[in-house]
Amino acid sequence: MKKRRSQPKRQSSQKRKQNRFRLFVVLSVVNILLLVLTILLLPAALQKPTTEDKPSALGIRSITVLGNTQYDNEAIIGVTGIKVGQSVFSVNKGQAAKRLKKEFVYVRDVDIDISFKREVTIRITEAEEMGAVYAGGGWVVVDENGVGLQKIPIESERPLRRMYLKGAGTLTDQVGKQVLNERSLSIIGEICTAFELYELGYVSEIDMTNLNDIRVNWKNQIDIALGNDSNLTYEIAVAATSIPKILARHGETATGLLNVSQYSDATVETPTIIFTPSSLLEQDAQKDAEEPVDDDPETNN
Repeated sequence: MKKRRSQPKRQSSQKRKQNRFRLFVVLSVVNILLLVLTILLLPAALQKPTTEDKPSALGIRSITVLGNTQYDNEAIIGVTGIKVGQSVFSVNKGQAAKRLKKEFVYVRDVDIDISFKREVTIRITEAEEMGAVYAGGGWVVVDENGVGLQKIPIESERPLRRMYLKGAGTLTDQVGKQVLNERSLSIIGEICTAFELYELGYVSEIDMTNLNDIRVNWKNQIDIALGNDSNLTYEIAVAATSIPKILARHGETATGLLNVSQYSDATVETPTIIFTPSSLLEQDAQKDAEEPVDDDPETNN
């Protein structure tokens, strides 16, 4: 007769019930924890991420501006739209450079570099000032293309620390627009190029009030009469060979009028060069002022 084994079966059934209960408790605790985490993290998950809230792992660490002398560096950075913390891959260099050129007239070229250290360098190449012209009741500073760069108030008869483009033809007085007309710009460009070519130094004034009697002031010392604009480069070459002789004869500080205008007249077979010291010019001006003018028509008969 076989023996019954009911006791072990009952013990096995109780263990299974205990294990199921423990699993139920663990799963309940896990579900409660997940619910709590969901409640805590849901607002953050729904919030729209920004560069400030969630910096990129490849975010920009610093921004440096080089070559800028006209504007505030923070203004330059602001216009580019580049920010510390944003991903280096989100920077659009072309668009940033385009915005800078549109916003700031002195900005001629822009180079934006991002190093391996995630450091941004904005290099500015500024437009070079050529001189200043009187327009719209004040001085307008222009670049080598005749575009207006800035307006400055009138403090004297000539613009301070800038070449005076006296009598130049103007189209407008607006900054960022073409200020000089084509003929004036051509004359100025040829004169400045010739002065640089023949190493004459700086031009302090170009007087185009009378386009048949164009004059250039050399170093605030000697006026050079060029006549019309038909042969400017050659006339300046003649002046370049004449000035050293004038200074050797009259002294390094000699002032006066150097007339080479006959070289602009093709009908003159043997053009001459005439230098008149300032002392003689002043005497001639005084004589002209003292000479009486006879307005009596009977005297002229």
